[in-house]
Amino acid sequence: MKRIKHIILISLVLFSAGCKDDDKLIFESVTDQTGTAGGLRTINLISPSIDLNDIANSEFSVEVEEWDDQDGGLLESVDVFVQFQDFTPDNGTNNKPEVLVLNVPASNFQVSESSGLPRAVISVAAEDAVGLLGLDASSEIDGGDVFRFRLALNLTDGSVFSSNNLEGNLTGVFFNSPFSYPANVVCNLDPTLFAGTYQMEFVSGSGGFGPSLGDQQVTIVANSGTQRSTQVTWLPAGGSQTLTFDLICGKINVPLYSTGLACVAGAGAITWQTTGEQATFDPTDDSEFFVRYNDFVTDGGCGVPSYEVVLRFVKI
Repeated sequence: MKRIKHIILISLVLFSAGCKDDDKLIFESVTDQTGTAGGLRTINLISPSIDLNDIANSEFSVEVEEWDDQDGGLLESVDVFVQFQDFTPDNGTNNKPEVLVLNVPASNFQVSESSGLPRAVISVAAEDAVGLLGLDASSEIDGGDVFRFRLALNLTDGSVFSSNNLEGNLTGVFFNSPFSYPANVVCNLDPTLFAGTYQMEFVSGSGGFGPSLGDQQVTIVANSGTQRSTQVTWLPAGGSQTLTFDLICGKINVPLYSTGLACVAGAGAITWQTTGEQATFDPTDDSEFFVRYNDFVTDGGCGVPSYEVVLRFVKI
């Protein structure tokens, strides 16, 4: 495989893992040159969840930075959409299709002193989303359900960029423009729980290039009342990656995560997330818990089928 020179970032990592020399896997940065495209880089995911016990005071909120070929000069507006995904069939199947929530004009953006690009905080009150979707908050929403917010960037030349028309290179580490954000319905926890120093033990999860993770001591930090994250060493050649998981009313979910690496340029980044069975946890006991997710959900052109990873965390 030829090494491809990237204008923005060159990051090639060789990974042999039992392959022949001429079959070595090359992880390439997916930050290719994007021409006159545009994006909304995530600066700060301010409020990524909806509290089941306090919907009236909950909101989804994210700070984004717009970029385009004219350093923000093409920005017209951003449309915000929301849909409801029901993952708790005990109270019926209440999936709701996507609806438009609001339009954020360019005038709401302010130029950042650090980057020179326009930034804005986009917020949607949970009650507004519930009303527009026609949901009954008392009977149709439960912990584990998801409000999915999608942003669409409208440029003055008529171009529209969103999660449904992007190549994977825009969602990687540098651009970090996913356009789509899951807001889990959660039950908030004390931020001191499920945080601190843990021994992470690999239970199962191996694909074409060996186990995804090995035993290692990690420090878990609380990003919010329900979200935790830690740095882990991924694969022998994948480097340090961020493992994030959401504690959702007794269940643990790993949201979609992009490693920023791929085997084939233009194939999109390798990703992981919980796509099947969720691990469970006791909210009164954080001494031990498990995390389950699927690695290589998208394989970055590596030809590796997705497989489940199971990890055990023991507090030290």
